[in-house]
Amino acid sequence: MHPILRTLSLSTALLAAVVAVAAANASTPPAVQVAERAAQVMLQIASQAQFNGAVVLMRDGQVVFEQAVGLAQRNPDRPFTVDTPSDGGSLAKTLTAALVHELVAEGRLNLDDRVTRHLPGYPHANQTLRDLVTHRSGLPDYGYFDADFKPGAVRDSADLLALLSRRKPAAIFAPGVQVEYANLGFDLAALVVERVTGQKIAALWQERYFKRLGMDGTFARPARFADWPVPRTPGYQFKNKRWQLSDVFDGEGFIGASNVIASASARDWARWGDAFARGHVMAADRLQAGLSEPMLNSGMDNRLSRLSWYCAAGQQRCHYTGQYNGFFAQVYFDRARREVVAYVSNSSLPAWRCAALTRDLVAALDGRAIAPEPLSEPVRIATKDLSRWAGTYSAPGWGRLTLTAQAGRAFVRVGSGELASLYPASPTVLYAPTLDLWLAFTGSPRDATLHLRSVFDTADAKRQVAHSGKT
Repeated sequence: MHPILRTLSLSTALLAAVVAVAAANASTPPAVQVAERAAQVMLQIASQAQFNGAVVLMRDGQVVFEQAVGLAQRNPDRPFTVDTPSDGGSLAKTLTAALVHELVAEGRLNLDDRVTRHLPGYPHANQTLRDLVTHRSGLPDYGYFDADFKPGAVRDSADLLALLSRRKPAAIFAPGVQVEYANLGFDLAALVVERVTGQKIAALWQERYFKRLGMDGTFARPARFADWPVPRTPGYQFKNKRWQLSDVFDGEGFIGASNVIASASARDWARWGDAFARGHVMAADRLQAGLSEPMLNSGMDNRLSRLSWYCAAGQQRCHYTGQYNGFFAQVYFDRARREVVAYVSNSSLPAWRCAALTRDLVAALDGRAIAPEPLSEPVRIATKDLSRWAGTYSAPGWGRLTLTAQAGRAFVRVGSGELASLYPASPTVLYAPTLDLWLAFTGSPRDATLHLRSVFDTADAKRQVAHSGKT
């Protein structure tokens, strides 16, 4: 049993309201059944995967389940609650993308504007705002700038832009890759928004979304830890049989791709998902347009939309993930069922459980039994051995998947979709961020099975043809 387990207590009025909704819709399970199954999911993830965090499930704007598990801080110990502040990681991208999308709809921005029109120091003269918010900029990640700052020194988006202007790095893409997940693109898009509107991005989010949607505890983090308005939750990982810090960094003043905190924990992120589920985040035509336009050709039924949500076919079910060192967060919404799953964690959720936890909570919310994960322990794959697993695979409903390897990196193409870079999420799991696809192998390279997992789909693909391993 996990050391700290806090469960939901539904008020009589709320329970009656939810049961009334269930009676009107036979496909909607009663709240008691949802709570029982969701509590089972939480007990399992806490005991088997060292999950520390908070979960909120909503239907029609009402909380039907919420639970906090484990510790938000260690030494001294502080329990996680549903009000514990936690880093949302890349969920900030959904906020930035929404604001850019609305300013475009209002005629204040144009996605085909050259970035240099708004940020004169930007080093790539031909790139547009669209490139920044669709991961087509080829910009370096934050580690590229580390040598230019003393440890803990404040660095904001303008500082990073100034260094880009001075260094003029080439856009970096692996051969054949046209879309490469780039955090800095969203930070600079937020900087564009600030210069066009004359307001800080945090103030715009507060004005347009947080206040109106009841996200009262959500804020853009101050650069300095000492300036936080609430007690800060550190990030951890369970390694070598003990909990170790895996925290964010002091001095991060860049905002747009990450660095947004929900001090009401999963509650505020659930409200953000609910605004999409029930269609009151923005005008209906704007919402549909933003969810319908894909960032890339994924080759799958689901794809990353311009509003920075991974959406299944029909754009009714969408989700996005935030991951940063020890922090992991997820928001899922279903527009047809008007349902939301949201959770935050500060404990480095194991890679193979990331999508599975969301699937299990969605199943609980839908009243379905939780399906066990049938996968045996995946094979550990060293970087030097990636080419041995490269080749053509096939899975029912997916068709052909092509894995290639070059210079210690791996890539995947689903059907005729765009080539996507893979990154090691653990010694046994690879992750494609532009596809939100997790991959692992069992068997041997000659008769390998490629296991595919996402929030929307699971599949096991068999190797068809051996490949030279090169792109």
